[in-house]
Amino acid sequence: CSSDLRSLTSVMIMFMNKTLFLSLLFLLPLFCDARQLNVSSLREGDMLFCVTDVAKADDFGRSIVESTKGVRSMKISHLAIVCEEDSGICVLEATGDGVVMRTLDKFLVKRGTVLVGRLKGRFDSRCSVLRAKSHIGKAYDYLFSDTDDEFYCSELVQKSYVLKSGELVFSPIPMSFHGEDGAILNYWKEYYGKRGLDVPEGKPGSNPGALSRDRRVKIYSLAK
Repeated sequence: CSSDLRSLTSVMIMFMNKTLFLSLLFLLPLFCDARQLNVSSLREGDMLFCVTDVAKADDFGRSIVESTKGVRSMKISHLAIVCEEDSGICVLEATGDGVVMRTLDKFLVKRGTVLVGRLKGRFDSRCSVLRAKSHIGKAYDYLFSDTDDEFYCSELVQKSYVLKSGELVFSPIPMSFHGEDGAILNYWKEYYGKRGLDVPEGKPGSNPGALSRDRRVKIYSLAK
């Protein structure tokens, strides 16, 4: 009986070790791109993805992350562009203030977790940043429309980033205002209803979460 018990114990240990190994093997791809970059390692054209603390977010930010999906299912609600100026590293972003450029330090002051997205391949970073800069001063696009007169955060990237060939890096995708159950969130129904508009579900657009999941974007964590 003692011998049988030892044999059974050995089998159980082998099974547990194998299960642990397979679990780690499965999880490895989730972390293989999660290397860390220092601020000094940022390059012009890098994208900064802001991860939202849902518990602290306002209804607008919470509804964005509830209707979109970020890399590794992270709650990404905002996106900015890194640019190099004589004064140092700055960011370009579309916020409630419109399309603005601010110092990296000011950008990071109230930000929690920030991820860096770096494009792989023949990306023309200089031309892309200049295209984004040409929109400085334009208003924020609260309706997430397809106009070039106003911009929301991921739209600024989607319409500015180009390859060496001049083609856009990111094509428009169907916009998402629905939750996991496929139903449009009540927040968005009320948001557009107050403006006398239908929710533009499925219309061409973009969102920061989708850009973070693009296979051409390598993701790093940012050490502040």
